[in-house]
Amino acid sequence: MVCLLLFMRNLLPEHRVIRGCEYHHCKSGNIRRGHAFGFAMCEWHHERKPLQGKSFQWMSRVYGWSLKEGSRTFHDLYGSDDELIDQQTYINELRLKHDRIQAIYG
Repeated sequence: MVCLLLFMRNLLPEHRVIRGCEYHHCKSGNIRRGHAFGFAMCEWHHERKPLQGKSFQWMSRVYGWSLKEGSRTFHDLYGSDDELIDQQTYINELRLKHDRIQAIYG
């Protein structure tokens, strides 16, 4: 999966959309809601880990707000957990359809 937030901000080239990243499991009452309730994020957006050779200031300016910097601002900028889960689900469904078409038609 790709970092949903980088993709939303148009900071990720389309050819990298299938690359891996971390999966954020959403909670309710500090308890995980289950594996289906989450979305993909890069290390910066998920854990506030900057890219090698990049400063925290540069990362914040270019990549945007990290969840570790504060969830209220994070959700104000990117959407609620449920909105992000819905977007991730939509992307996953599109990828599944694409894979099925590829399997049938090559």
